[in-house]
Amino acid sequence: MKNFAKKLDFDIPRELQPYVVGVILGESDSIVNASYPVHPTGFPLLINSFMDLPLLRIDGQLHCPQSRLNVAGQVFNANIELEFNGKLGQIGLVLYPTAPYYLFHKKGDYLLNKIISIDEVTPLNTDDLLGNLSHCSSLKDRADLLMGILCGLNNNRLSPISWLDASLSEIFSRHGIVSQTELLDKIRLGSRHFRRKFKEIIGVSPKYYCKVIQLNTIFELLKIRESEKLHHLALDCGYYDQSHFINDFNRLIGESPEKFLNGEHAFVKTYLGQGMGLA
Repeated sequence: MKNFAKKLDFDIPRELQPYVVGVILGESDSIVNASYPVHPTGFPLLINSFMDLPLLRIDGQLHCPQSRLNVAGQVFNANIELEFNGKLGQIGLVLYPTAPYYLFHKKGDYLLNKIISIDEVTPLNTDDLLGNLSHCSSLKDRADLLMGILCGLNNNRLSPISWLDASLSEIFSRHGIVSQTELLDKIRLGSRHFRRKFKEIIGVSPKYYCKVIQLNTIFELLKIRESEKLHHLALDCGYYDQSHFINDFNRLIGESPEKFLNGEHAFVKTYLGQGMGLA
């Protein structure tokens, strides 16, 4: 595997900075015949597959993508795997959690635990776009085309929801280590309305989302503090009880920290934490 989730240093247009976190690349030099787990990161993706198309297995059900350009949503309580039998070549825009709602006008449950073709989530004519992507000569050209799609959608974006943006900013700035009470105090909103609308738009509850961000922050720290013990990083990220950390890790990743980091899919950690912006 050459790169599983390499961060590309491409500029994000100013108008897209509220919606796009960054650009990532997955590629292989040779044929890959393997399955890789998809874990929650808290950030949707706009993905262009420019080599062989992978298959998607969700809770045992096999799905065959019909397009080379797809949108992937939040992951919650699902066993999701990408199955490759060919060369890996994918470029993706990491999106803010509100981007599917603001730009695609889709609520959270529409994309939850799914990867959906771009032509199903946008009114734009995608035939020319897919043709242009097939003729791209560089990764930068591909990224620019993907951003061009979002720029077009930005002209018809939904109005920002100030309290939702404020709550997400607080969650990110505190790396998920924030209670629901603290969020409610900041945004001055009723608890039931907040939880209902957050889940409706983002796709998962605020409590779960905070846990996802907290855990992904550990993986982002691991990229810049590679020699440090995972439980030390967990302590820095608010896990003062090691058993609490292990329980959350098991719930979100599906196995213990030790088993994951020493297992065959340990390289998946390069994909986790992509939206944190620490490294």
